[in-house]
Amino acid sequence: MYTRLTMIARAASFPQLMRRGVALTLAWLLMMLSILPAQAVDLGDLPDLEPFMDDVILAQLEELGIPGAAVAVVAQGDLRLVKGYGYADREENRPVDGERTLFRTGSVGKLVTWTAVMQLVEAGQLDLHADVNTYLDFTIPATFAEPITLFHLMTHTPGFEDVGESLFVLLPEQMMPLRQYLIELQPARVFPPGTVQAYSNYGTALAGYIVERIAGEPFTDYVERAIFAPLEMEHSTLRQPVPATLNDQLAVGYGSGQTDPNRGGFVFMPPYPAGAMSASAGDMGRFLIAHAQEGRYGEETILQPATIHAMQRRHFAPDPRLDGMGYGWMMQRVNGHEVLFHRGSTFQFNAGIYLLPGEDVGLYIVYNGLGGQEAPAQLWQRFMNRYYPGPGVEKLIPASDAQGISAYTGEYHLARADFTGPATVFRLLESAQVTASDGYLQLMMEGQSKRFVEVEPGLFRHEDEESYLAFHTDGNGTQWLSMDGQPAFLNFTANSAFQVPWYATLSVSALLLLLTLLIFIASALGWTISALRRRGEARSPLSVRLSRWLAAGFVLLLILFLGGLASIVGDIDPIYGVPRIFFGAPTNVDIVLLLPWGMAALAVGLLVATILIWRDGIRRNAIALWSRIHHSLLAILAVAVVGWLAYWNLLA
Repeated sequence: MYTRLTMIARAASFPQLMRRGVALTLAWLLMMLSILPAQAVDLGDLPDLEPFMDDVILAQLEELGIPGAAVAVVAQGDLRLVKGYGYADREENRPVDGERTLFRTGSVGKLVTWTAVMQLVEAGQLDLHADVNTYLDFTIPATFAEPITLFHLMTHTPGFEDVGESLFVLLPEQMMPLRQYLIELQPARVFPPGTVQAYSNYGTALAGYIVERIAGEPFTDYVERAIFAPLEMEHSTLRQPVPATLNDQLAVGYGSGQTDPNRGGFVFMPPYPAGAMSASAGDMGRFLIAHAQEGRYGEETILQPATIHAMQRRHFAPDPRLDGMGYGWMMQRVNGHEVLFHRGSTFQFNAGIYLLPGEDVGLYIVYNGLGGQEAPAQLWQRFMNRYYPGPGVEKLIPASDAQGISAYTGEYHLARADFTGPATVFRLLESAQVTASDGYLQLMMEGQSKRFVEVEPGLFRHEDEESYLAFHTDGNGTQWLSMDGQPAFLNFTANSAFQVPWYATLSVSALLLLLTLLIFIASALGWTISALRRRGEARSPLSVRLSRWLAAGFVLLLILFLGGLASIVGDIDPIYGVPRIFFGAPTNVDIVLLLPWGMAALAVGLLVATILIWRDGIRRNAIALWSRIHHSLLAILAVAVVGWLAYWNLLA
């Protein structure tokens, strides 16, 4: 450019000095103009961004034993940083490339599905408030008076139970078409739509199928044409497995272990619109730009500004004092700033996408190690503390007269759970325990305990964190517990929990089963010792002997059942960190689930034998009163255990 300007100046026949002055002046001006674009994309308001990310992410990889990560940061419509860390494939020494390496996004990919839905809404082809059955070629039952709508699906309030069967599979031959999955594994409707927030993978998959039906093309094709292509997301796909052209760029997922983590394979997801996407960090950054720039990316527009604003506006909150949900976006307040976000996990892959609409800044982060479940939120908090710090969170001390908080204590079960199948019993393992002590409300869950202080009736804030929980009572008198968008516990993300009656609590269940085992085993040992001592003496009445054999059979089946249940839950896959039953029922499950029926039959026999014992004791005076009471206690406990089995759908 400088040489060209000099030639022009000479051609104008200026004096030598003038020619040099003009040339240098013009060159200087153009040099400054060339600098201006660089200044426009300089980190400016995000100083030292790359060194900051290097420090935080590399420390996370080391501390959590994660092989690799990729990050994208966008601001004012530009990709400010796209970078990979560590290894995409440790065995092959293949490093992570922020622009090219594909990571599984997990549920972060739901935002692509919601974007597709809103494109068809914008085109007038979908109505957010119409019955979803309007768009389906199968039927969602009319369990409640109000139908399920796309509005409910997008705010995770359709009222479906949560069924984990075939959500993920390990072999391609285990995959089933989306329509077949939606029909054969349709969950029960357990809450009226629009009333309870319970995160639903099925609901998102249903929305994806509706897009497929209305668009008249496979969902994967639609997304590639209408979203990936205009956003130049060339390293993204919903196809399973990924296309051959992208396969050598896919990151490997790893299990736990700092020195020798287990290498995982490709995990398939039949309801793929809910979280089967694979994408590079750079591509997710471009997706973020479109949502930060009112639907625009360069010269392309995937959504109109009004539609983007609608997606980012709050449409549901379990309590008006808490953060809520937009259309697909979850909401949280961090350091006084309103944040839109979504997190995703596909076992070894853990991702988070965050958007500050008020600042036009966004971040996407993903890791390929099992230990990274909390890593996205940790990085985001560090990012916010560094670039958008708040005034600090004041440590709360409960008032001296904080006495009414005992009304909120009890056991709460997550609304995102199985309510009709045998997996219902696992609600006990995910229960939240709320207790009160010294004016604090203490919430225990996920092996952790955190304290909250009441700031207004029914609303509590963590004693030294920006996290809230709220209680409300519905029209049926059930008390509900909800947390805000920055929950102290991961399971409370887009989820609520309801207080259960005393007989459905973990403590009562454990007490019943333990007491039954102890009394039945002690009784069996006592009978054995007594029989050995009284060898050769007159035998006990038939009714007593029958009751003893039935009791022995009952406790044996109970031990086998509880042991089988424990073995199923405790059989953790070292690569994926979940019970193996998550990928398909092992062969012993059917046997274990038959045992409750045997216990039910023996319990009926015990009742009959107990009646006979009382008859013989009264008529013949041949059985002592304490013995009759003893056998009655055994029968009562057996019936109580069978009732417990029935309550938890283990006799289904």
